[in-house]
Amino acid sequence: MSQLWPEKYFPKSAAEFIGNSEIVEQAFAWAKKWDSGERQPPLLLWGQTGSGKTCLAYLLAAGLGWQVVELNSSDLRSKAAIERIVGAASQNMAFFGSKRLILLDEVDALSREDRGGASAISSLIKDSCNPVILTATDIFSDKSVSALRFICRALEFKKINYLSIAKRLEEILSAEGSQAEEGAVKGLARGCGGDMRSALLDLQTLAMGSRVTNSGVSLVSSRERQQKVFSVMKAIFKGDSFAGARDARMESDLSSEMLFNWVEENIPRQYSDVGDIALAFDRLSRADIFNGRIYRRQNWGFLRYSTGLACEGVALSKRKPSYDFVMYQFPGLLSMLSRTSGLRALKKGLGLKIGGKTNSSARKVISSDLPFLKLVFRSRENAVALSASFGLDEKEIAFLLDAGPDTKKVQSVLEEAAAIREEGARPKFLAQVSPAPESPEKEESKADAHEGAGQTRLF
Repeated sequence: MSQLWPEKYFPKSAAEFIGNSEIVEQAFAWAKKWDSGERQPPLLLWGQTGSGKTCLAYLLAAGLGWQVVELNSSDLRSKAAIERIVGAASQNMAFFGSKRLILLDEVDALSREDRGGASAISSLIKDSCNPVILTATDIFSDKSVSALRFICRALEFKKINYLSIAKRLEEILSAEGSQAEEGAVKGLARGCGGDMRSALLDLQTLAMGSRVTNSGVSLVSSRERQQKVFSVMKAIFKGDSFAGARDARMESDLSSEMLFNWVEENIPRQYSDVGDIALAFDRLSRADIFNGRIYRRQNWGFLRYSTGLACEGVALSKRKPSYDFVMYQFPGLLSMLSRTSGLRALKKGLGLKIGGKTNSSARKVISSDLPFLKLVFRSRENAVALSASFGLDEKEIAFLLDAGPDTKKVQSVLEEAAAIREEGARPKFLAQVSPAPESPEKEESKADAHEGAGQTRLF
C-alpha cells in the first residue's frame, strides 16, 4: 500500500470519472477546441471539495498530451511570482510543440503574502496562448476572485452522490482483494460528504486491517475533517515561510508521529538538491532525538521542539522552493507494518505458547528459538510431537513448515497431533537424549537412568 489510492486509481478516461458527468463532457469539448487551435476562455471550476476539479484538469492534460504548469495554495502567488512562472508558460509551447495547461489551483485561497496575485491572474489569463484552468471552492466570498467569473467560463461542481462513491469504492476493494462488512462501504461513502479523494484515503487506511468494519468507518467518518495531509505536505515542501508551515501543521489533524513519518517518506521525493536533502534529514534526526527524550523522561514539553524541527525545520531546509508536481506517498514504514501485522501476531502467539511451556519469554522464543524450530519441523515425527506438546493450530504449523494451512502436509500433522492430545499419549520425538554416563563421584540408580532415557528436549 505504499502508493496512495487517489493516485493508483486515478481515472484514465472520462468514463471512469465519478460524478458531474455534464461538466466532464463540457470540459473535454473545451479542451478539444483548444487542441484544434480554437482559443477558448479559461475554465473556472468551483464547488465541492474533493469532487475532482484538479483531477479533471490533469485528466484533460493526460488525454491530450499537454504539459501541466501548476500553482497552488502552498506556492507563493504574488504578482511577481505569477508573472515570472505563469507569464512565460502562458505564451510558450512545451517541448515538441504541445500545449501547456496552466492550472491555478485554489485561487480563492490567496493569502496576504500573495499581494497583487488576483489582478496578475486576471491580466495574464486574458492574453494566454495556452489553455488555463482555475479551481476554487467558493468564488463569491472574495471580490477579487468573484471578478474572475466575468472573464472565465465558470462550471460548478456538485456534491457527488454517495451511491456513486460507494460503487467505485466496492470496485476498488474487489481489485485489492479486500473485504468489508455489510453496509461499511456505504457508510463510508455517506460519511465522506461527497469528498471522493477523502473517501479513497479513508478506505485505504481501513483496508490495512483484515477487513473494513463498520466500527472503523464510524471512527473515520465522525472525526473533524481539517486540512488534508496533501495540503500540509505542500506547505512544508513548497512553502518558504516559517509561519505558513507552522499554521498548516497546527490546522491539520495529523498526529506528531504521523506527520514525522509522512515527512520522512517524502523528503527525497520533493527535494532534488543533495544539500537540501542532507539538511532536511539532519533536522528530522534532531526531531527524533527529542522524541527519544520524550519517551525516556515522559517530558512532553519537548514535543514543541520535535514537531517544530520535523515540520518548520524541514520546510526551511531548501534553498528555493520547487514548483514541480509531486504526488506524495504514504509512509512506507506504516505500509510495511500493516502488511506484516498478521505475521507478527502469529509469531507472538507462537512465542507465548512455547514460552509458557519452556519458561521463556515470548521475545526470546521469537528471536532465538523459532529459526531452530523450523529446522526441527523438517522431521515429520518431531513436527507431530511438538505440535501436540504446544497445542499448535494449523496456521502456526503451516508457518513452521513453510506451507499453506490447507495443504495435505499441514493437515496430516494437525490431525495426528490432535489424536495424540485426545489419547493423552506421550509424543514421540525422532531424537531422544541418551542417559548421562555414570560418574565415579556420583552414581545414579538404574531406575533413575532408565527414567532419564525417555526425556526429551528441544535443542
